[in-house]
Amino acid sequence: MPSLFAPSAPFVFGGRPFTPDEVIEGLAPFVGAERQARIAAVVAARTTSVVPVLERVHDLGNVNAALRSAEGLGVGAAHLVELQGEAAEWAAALSEETPIEDGAPVAGGTGRARRQSQGADKWLDLHLWPDATSACDGLRAAGYRIAAMHLAADAVPIAELDFTVPTALAFGNERDGVSEALLARADLNVLLPLDGFVQSYNVSVAAALGLYHVRQDRIARQGFHGDLSAEARARLTARYYVHSVKAAAPILARLAGERSA
Repeated sequence: MPSLFAPSAPFVFGGRPFTPDEVIEGLAPFVGAERQARIAAVVAARTTSVVPVLERVHDLGNVNAALRSAEGLGVGAAHLVELQGEAAEWAAALSEETPIEDGAPVAGGTGRARRQSQGADKWLDLHLWPDATSACDGLRAAGYRIAAMHLAADAVPIAELDFTVPTALAFGNERDGVSEALLARADLNVLLPLDGFVQSYNVSVAAALGLYHVRQDRIARQGFHGDLSAEARARLTARYYVHSVKAAAPILARLAGERSA
C-alpha cells in the first residue's frame, strides 16, 4: 500500500536502527510531561479500523478539512485517490517534501494547506492511490469493506452499519461524487441523514459527519474507539515523539554514536 510515511519502516538514526522503545527513551527528556500525557491519550484513542477515502477531490480546502476532522476524531490514516487540480498538486508536493529521513517522517505541504488542516497531515498515515481500481484492490486486500457515500436506491442509512467491521468510507468529489469505477467495486452504498431539500453535503462536511458517527457507533457497540495493537501504539508514540522534538534526528544520531563507541 503506497504510504507517504511508511509506518512499518525501521527507525534509523546515525546509521543505527532504533526500536520504538529506544526512540521514546532517547527523546523523553526533551518531551514535557504534559506533552507525553497528551501523546499517550491520542495514541490510545487511535484506530485505523475505519479510514476515509477521498476520491478525485479538487478543492484543497476540502481535503485538508476532511483530514483535520479525521485526525480529531481518532482516525489514524486516510486514503487519497486520484486527487484533482490544486489538491493533486498539494499531494505531489507533500510526497516530494516528505522523505523518510533517518526513520523520521517529515511532513511537508504549503503554509496554506497546513493552516487548513491544522497540521493534521503531520499526524496521519496518508496513502496515495492513482485510481479507484488500485485503491479498492489494495483496501480490500488489507481487509476493509468498501462503503461509498452515495445517494442510490439501494443505499443503507449509516446508522444501520456496524463500524466495528473494518471499513473504508469513500467520499467523492465536489461535482460528481464517487466515480462509477469506485461504485462498481464498492461493497455497499451509504447515506447520511438528510432532512432538508438538499441531496448531499459538501465533501468535507460529509466526512466530518460520517466519521463522527463512526466514532459514536464503535464506542456504543464495544466501549472503545482506539484499537491499535501494542506494537502499533509503540511505533506511533515513537513517531509522535520525533515530531514533537525539533532536534530529534541529531539527538538520536548522537545517541547512536555514543552506543557504538
